[in-house]
Amino acid sequence: MPEIDQIKAALASCGLASSCKLMYVNCCKRVNTRIFAGDIGKFQNPMAGTVIDQTVTDRDTYEFYLVSVAARQGMSTPTRFTILYDTIGESPDKIEHLTYKLCHTYYNVSGAIKEPSCIRYAHRLAALVGERGGAKKAPPVIHKDFEKRDPCLYFI
Repeated sequence: MPEIDQIKAALASCGLASSCKLMYVNCCKRVNTRIFAGDIGKFQNPMAGTVIDQTVTDRDTYEFYLVSVAARQGMSTPTRFTILYDTIGESPDKIEHLTYKLCHTYYNVSGAIKEPSCIRYAHRLAALVGERGGAKKAPPVIHKDFEKRDPCLYFI
């Protein structure tokens, strides 16, 4: 994948290629797969935190489905995660657990969201730049004193 090669080249240009480990995970929020729990004939939504990493996943790549939010109405849809590149080498259980925990760290919601918070932040930042920037508009400019202040959260 060209993105992975570009990230590795950027790490090498900074002199961090040997000391940094990298995991590239693709997250697909719009999947048609439905996961059910319960007995035969009496289906219900799976509990929040349900992970499926066998049987319905691709055999050639490491992927898993995560139901991070319990549906209050209708059917819950899982999110598919595919690990495309991995030099970390952690166990699948730890990666799945970390992914589930990251779904609880979004500042606008007191509970969990469907995807990890870093993906939601990236989506919101892309929308902000897309709305404020454009062909005839300049992209948004960060306040001039932003980097001089003590480390703090920057809400998007």
